Amino acid sequence: MEIVKANRMGIAKAVKILQGGGTVVYPTDTAYALGGIFNSRKAANKILKIKERRDPKFTLVASSFEQVKKNFNLNRGQISLAKKYWPSALSIVVSKKFAVRVPDNQVARALAKGVDKPMIATSANLSGQKTLYHSREIIRQFKNKKNVPDLLLDAGALKRIEVSTIVVVKKDKAEILRQGSVRLAAAAKVK
Repeated sequence: MEIVKANRMGIAKAVKILQGGGTVVYPTDTAYALGGIFNSRKAANKILKIKERRDPKFTLVASSFEQVKKNFNLNRGQISLAKKYWPSALSIVVSKKFAVRVPDNQVARALAKGVDKPMIATSANLSGQKTLYHSREIIRQFKNKKNVPDLLLDAGALKRIEVSTIVVVKKDKAEILRQGSVRLAAAAKVK
């Protein structure tokens, strides 16, 4: 795993790796994420091996609301929630495999903009392990592992913020699937 600073040069290097189907650990508005381009089967398979998990359902980050609309069909309720809460740690289920958000983190948005597609943003920890908020924790976790990310965008220590809230919109209500840092009523009305 190569380690570079989470600056303009590091982001440019990460974008090239991602465009080739590679994987990158990067900071988000909640914690470090492990990602690849969302519709790259090569990246998704590698992420599953790295995470030591089988479930191919992922959260995604996008550079903007427009990027989400370009890649997914949103209903009125999803659009309403997105306009009200993004950028933030609110992930909205947009398909059977994906929930997406526009994060309040410039590095994550720059990566998605650089590859011109939403990015997988699964937590960088191995399945069942604690959420990782510091680059040193990432390095330690992958030290003797066979399957590792291609690159770590090192932003040092991140603020310890809860994971994203995941909601699914059914008719005119948003149902919480996972409560995280964005607080909504249990069945918030959306219009």
